[in-house]
Amino acid sequence: MQGTSDMATTTTSAKRQATASVKRAKDDVVAGGETIAAEARQTAARVKREASAIEDSLTRGAEDLVATVSEKLRSVGVDTDRMVDVAKEQATDLQRLIEDEIRERPLRALGLAAAVGLFVGFLSAR
Repeated sequence: MQGTSDMATTTTSAKRQATASVKRAKDDVVAGGETIAAEARQTAARVKREASAIEDSLTRGAEDLVATVSEKLRSVGVDTDRMVDVAKEQATDLQRLIEDEIRERPLRALGLAAAVGLFVGFLSAR
């Protein structure tokens, strides 16, 4: 009977070792996942900071370009403020004309929009 007792002890010991090994593996996986998640958060924060810096740089560049163009236009006698006002008026007038056309001839406007869409699609497919 001694052999049966030793075998039961060995089996119990093996089960404990297997359970301990599974627990260690699970703990290692959890710890690894937490490490990866922390690194991903750090990377995301760094990318966000860098994107913000790039956005700021592009914004400054665009503002500088607008200022330079406005200055050049003013230096040759162009009133840029008046140009902006005229452009806004023309856009408003164009919007009003389009709205009137759609109300008066909806099918024609729909057909025209479809034709323009097909034309743009054809050009972009090239």
